[in-house]
Amino acid sequence: MSAAPSGLPEIVWHDSVGSTNDEARARVDGGELQPAWIAAAEQTSGKGRLGRNWVSRPGNLYASLAWPSDVEPKRLASLSLVAGLAVRDAVIETGVTTPVQLKWPNDVLVGGRKVSGILIETMTKPGGHIAIIGCGINLMHHPDDTRWPATDLSACGIAAKPRETLEMLRGAMDVRLRQWADGAGLAAIHDDWMRAALGRGARISVAGGKQGVFTGLSDAGALQLTLDDGSLWTHHAGDVEWLGQHGS
Repeated sequence: MSAAPSGLPEIVWHDSVGSTNDEARARVDGGELQPAWIAAAEQTSGKGRLGRNWVSRPGNLYASLAWPSDVEPKRLASLSLVAGLAVRDAVIETGVTTPVQLKWPNDVLVGGRKVSGILIETMTKPGGHIAIIGCGINLMHHPDDTRWPATDLSACGIAAKPRETLEMLRGAMDVRLRQWADGAGLAAIHDDWMRAALGRGARISVAGGKQGVFTGLSDAGALQLTLDDGSLWTHHAGDVEWLGQHGS
């Protein structure tokens, strides 16, 4: 366990867990309602979006922040943008000089390749909600069979260690959550996210077959497309295919 300087959430380390998100949920269910980071050297049942497995070999960073809030669920949806920015900030802090971009809804890319994924789940408890913000960062290795090409920081010449990287992420997440300020700072979050976004102005296809040009984000952080007929389409969830680029 790590102390919590300057009011930052404590860090609880495990050698191995099924999933840091599940471990964070179990901690909350057990009555621990203070913010905390749950981290592990490895996950045996790591989770990605849409029920996909997340390969979790030792050497990478696997960590989940249990974060209580009295914000209504529809505003919690924008935490995906907050978390993406925080992970990007932490990756840049490791010394990466290759461009670090954000790919909607929750991927962080280094040199166009995925280095991190984020999975956010919510719990409802008396008096408010708790967001479980799961972050995985490829430090030493990466999978080779992903739909979007992946990389790791060691392949970029960065020797980053999980505990040190989590300290960077803990600080960066605190800064971004304060900027977000329960949704009051969402406009600034949107601006920062879009400056780092992959493919603004690019043509994409979303679940259901609609195609259009990626033009921005809705107030809730959903993807906005301008369709061929000039109308605006808001895409809240589901896979996205970036036409003319690798992966989805």
